[in-house]
Amino acid sequence: MMLNPALYMFDTMDGCCAKFYSWGYNTCMGIVTTPAPPSNKWYVNDVTSRCVKDCLEGGDLCGGLVPESKTLYVTVDACCARITWVPSNVCIAESQGLIPEGSKQWYSSNDMLSCQQDCIGEAPCGGLATWQRLHADATTCCKVSLYWVDEAECITASGVP
Repeated sequence: MMLNPALYMFDTMDGCCAKFYSWGYNTCMGIVTTPAPPSNKWYVNDVTSRCVKDCLEGGDLCGGLVPESKTLYVTVDACCARITWVPSNVCIAESQGLIPEGSKQWYSSNDMLSCQQDCIGEAPCGGLATWQRLHADATTCCKVSLYWVDEAECITASGVP
């Protein structure tokens, strides 16, 4: 800042707000605007990594009026597609106040000796997959993700008859 103040100093507040706060220009300028009526569309809540509705406060799915910097989406599916670090089935369900269901596909377990199904419940369910590579069946999971484990042992340890 001290070496080149021209990059950070402006003659007007407008110049500063336009350069550094374009995403919240009105707020930076102190302009009070009447908020648009709620759209009931979806936007990403960065704190929870889920999608919430643009609506007046109240209700489980409501995130309040959409902040100026947020993009609105018509469907929860389109909104959740923007949260790439959360499995879409988890985002979609939890954003709608539902308990997510797994894909019923298979992934390698933490012990790296068997595969588990992407679901909640009794074995062979191992919980919801988060970052794991998914496979259509336990055999493929054992062959691809746990290739160093004897295939028959892996399938048996995975709870597949």
